[in-house]
Amino acid sequence: MIKKAIIAVVVILAAAAIVFAAENTAPNNSASNSNQEIQQNSANNANNGSTSNNNDAQTKISAAEAKKIAEKYIEEPGASAGTPKLSKQDGNLVYTVPVIMNGKNVGEIDIDAQTGENLGGAGGAP
Repeated sequence: MIKKAIIAVVVILAAAAIVFAAENTAPNNSASNSNQEIQQNSANNANNGSTSNNNDAQTKISAAEAKKIAEKYIEEPGASAGTPKLSKQDGNLVYTVPVIMNGKNVGEIDIDAQTGENLGGAGGAP
């Protein structure tokens, strides 16, 4: 009788270990896939100039529009807007548009994906 109880406990522990291992080795689909999808849609829209994307419920402007908006705020001669990346900042979707000069990233401008508002940025031309 004791042997059966020990075997049952071992089987239960083994099953629990397998479930635990499966959960910890599976990719975190909710966060990583969502972020990858957002970035892929952002890159696709920047490349094809599309104003519509798979995040229509979340964004009102496309990556191409965000790039055009950011270009209006770049004052340094020779600097231009790069490919926007869509991410979440403080719970809001924001396009981060790199500022490129002589092939180098010298700053960035954040554009609200809902309103198109310039939220500021970082860096600047040397």
